Amino acid sequence: MYTVKRVWIDDSEDIELGSADVLAEMDDGSLWMARFVTIPYLQQQMDYGLQVSEGLPNTPEVRYATIDTRHIIVDRLDLDTIEDVIDNLLALDVFESMLAPVSGANSEEFLAYTALGF
Repeated sequence: MYTVKRVWIDDSEDIELGSADVLAEMDDGSLWMARFVTIPYLQQQMDYGLQVSEGLPNTPEVRYATIDTRHIIVDRLDLDTIEDVIDNLLALDVFESMLAPVSGANSEEFLAYTALGF
């Protein structure tokens, strides 16, 4: 069973929009990542889908969003909420299916070279 050592939240301007990349370092040195988003963020993405469909000929106008990476939906994007969610995912034994492993680097190397702004 993993124990969380550190959690980082991407501090880019996306957090104000309700979306943030989160990196969790476990006690064994492994790194895991997921995108945490709020319901208003998802609604905004659905509005973008509608705008795209309205602008294309021969497409039905429909409100939708597609998600191609691991997303975890939360009420708030603050450290306490995110840490509590990670703890719950660990307790429910679903952590590894909800966050993606970051392979090939230790935390210092990853943080030094990442473009995510952690």
